[in-house]
Amino acid sequence: MAKLSFLQRIFIALGAGILLACFGAAPSSAATVSVDVAPGGQLMFSPSTVSIRAGDTVTWTWRASGHSVTSGTPGKPSGLFDSGVNSSGFTFSHTFKDLGTFTYYCMPHGACCAMTGSVTVAAATPTPSPAAAQPVNISTRLEVKTGDQVLIGGLIITGTAPKRVILRALGPSLAGAGITDPLADPFLELHASDQSVITTNDNWRDSPTADIEATGLAPSNDLESALVITLDPGSYTVIVNGKNGATGVGLVEAYDLDGSATSQLLNISTRGFVESGSNVMIGGFILGGGSENTKVLVRAIGPSLTGQGVAGALADPTLELHDGNGALIQSNDNWKDTQQTEIEATGLAPVNDLESAISETLAPGAYTAIVAGKGGTTGVGLVEVYRLP
Repeated sequence: MAKLSFLQRIFIALGAGILLACFGAAPSSAATVSVDVAPGGQLMFSPSTVSIRAGDTVTWTWRASGHSVTSGTPGKPSGLFDSGVNSSGFTFSHTFKDLGTFTYYCMPHGACCAMTGSVTVAAATPTPSPAAAQPVNISTRLEVKTGDQVLIGGLIITGTAPKRVILRALGPSLAGAGITDPLADPFLELHASDQSVITTNDNWRDSPTADIEATGLAPSNDLESALVITLDPGSYTVIVNGKNGATGVGLVEAYDLDGSATSQLLNISTRGFVESGSNVMIGGFILGGGSENTKVLVRAIGPSLTGQGVAGALADPTLELHDGNGALIQSNDNWKDTQQTEIEATGLAPVNDLESAISETLAPGAYTAIVAGKGGTTGVGLVEVYRLP
């Protein structure tokens, strides 16, 4: 199994710590008014005018003793100050639901001077609901071969608005992270759902470099590939292969550059040849764009790929889910061994009992899914991350 310390260095080197969060502040839900007696016997309010929002509560506290108080004006809220007050420390509260300005007065019994106050009620400001985090990045590293064993990344965008993303294919720069056989010159292709080619890139500086550099995610090696593109909701495939049929360890990435859009990355996946040792499939993903926990389903698929015409499918994949510190969150060999009912309820249960799946509620942050062949076996495998409702 690959060492997570290496993966953590990869995340740091690639800037995968980019996290987005949204926070909202709730409006005040209470106001207080103190009622005192001036030296001349006149009641005083502090404050005399109060501005609140519908649903807020105002509490009056009398600090005047020995005075029976009557109060009220036409149009006041029902039940406001309908009885006398005879003791210091008496409190009265009223929750205002209607909009408008409500006046009231208080007068010591038999005195000449009354004090008038008012409460102005404005429309309530909705408290923003904390947004659930969503996938904003996936980075998958493995051995890039040829034919069906190239590195294939898939992403699904849901919603109503286009989404701006950056796609990267890295190879040479991995040597600085200790990879002994990096892909020397990766080539990136973006395909639509019908597998037609949308665009390609060999060396990232062949593309408009200003757009790529502005993201802060430009590859460090000129032979690596990158594309900044705005995609309509739908499914897409990113294929990474070696130029002129070369092989080696490569990394494919997709970053969400537009967390404010109404669309989101619902599913991100990567398919490629899973070897053993340090060349197992290492998939990193980041949850961001919100402050609330998110439920995800992570799958490791192998045997069922044979039915899709893939030769040499991984016969029995295993799956591990780690947090950003490398700690193991959960592992699974055969998906029915654990969480069978929960996984079936998602409608995304693997079709083969030897395949793996993990359902987990995760806080915003960086995570790693490691797919290997049981007993050190090798073959073509697929790692997937789904954001669940």
